[in-house]
Amino acid sequence: MRGKKKKQGENTDYTYMQALRNKKVPLLVLDPDWHELFPEHRKTDGIRRREKRLSDLIKEQGQTSNDIKEYEKAKKVIMDNIVNNMTDGSEPGGFLKARKQEKNQKLMAELNDKITEAEENQKQIPAQIQSANKELLVEAMKVCYDELTYNTRQIEALEEWIRETRNQLKDKILEKQDMEMRNTQMYKYMHNLLGAKTVEIFDRDHHVWKENIENK
Repeated sequence: MRGKKKKQGENTDYTYMQALRNKKVPLLVLDPDWHELFPEHRKTDGIRRREKRLSDLIKEQGQTSNDIKEYEKAKKVIMDNIVNNMTDGSEPGGFLKARKQEKNQKLMAELNDKITEAEENQKQIPAQIQSANKELLVEAMKVCYDELTYNTRQIEALEEWIRETRNQLKDKILEKQDMEMRNTQMYKYMHNLLGAKTVEIFDRDHHVWKENIENK
């Protein structure tokens, strides 16, 4: 059962990723609105993992650019050393210069390999960043839709509660108005029959609603 759900989830993720294939999505971890929508306490483990992956790739991109700059600086130094130590082996110190040249040539070859690797990595990272960014967006949208679905059920339940409460309120208002009218009717009758002073004697022993009946 778990395997089936996992496969369904993978299929769903693939469908969502395909839907975003031609969409240019700004980097979420650099978007203030993203951080407002997903403060730390609202992030799921899935969001945190994908967010970290994206941040690591962005850092790697910056580091790779810095590495290439440093490699180019080092390459210039080695080139200067090669030029300064050029020899045909016949002049004094020629043997030592030849050894230095061998070392410089080896360093140059190693440096060229590092530059090639870094440049290749530099070409691949943007696509990896976009993919990681969209994976983060898909995960975030699934979380959003879970909350949207839950909120929709709650909104519908609250709307029903509000309708029922509003109807009950109308009934209670009518019931209250009926009782006020009945109180007014009875109090006026007693006033007309017995007079205000006599009714006041009865009032002392009872708490009754009478509002402005006496003034009326």
